[in-house]
Amino acid sequence: MLMDVLDAVVVAVPAPVEQAQRHLLLDRGYDTPACRQLAVDEGLIAHIPKKASEEHPIPAPSDPERHPARRWVVEVGHSWFNRFRRLQTRWEKRQDLYLGFVELAACLIIWRKLAPVAPVRELPG
Repeated sequence: MLMDVLDAVVVAVPAPVEQAQRHLLLDRGYDTPACRQLAVDEGLIAHIPKKASEEHPIPAPSDPERHPARRWVVEVGHSWFNRFRRLQTRWEKRQDLYLGFVELAACLIIWRKLAPVAPVRELPG
């Protein structure tokens, strides 16, 4: 499946510069010899955390060998939208109503992110 994912990349990948190499970040589910070999065959440097086992447990969070947990931007966006209960379970039968609630939620998310950092302006008069 990993080859299908790499072949389905929509954005054109620029050719690597001599000193710079392309990296591939994957989660523990891809920690197999076949996936690692596929990354090498594609000319990628694979960053795949090791699976936990009896002899090799997952390192403690403070251990430098542990890969830090990171959330993708899309996952964070889904999390923000899931805070709106009406969007989490779709109750509207009409698509235009549902899309309106999605757009309203997007506006509220943006407002909540910008309001704390926006400069306060005095109204004239």
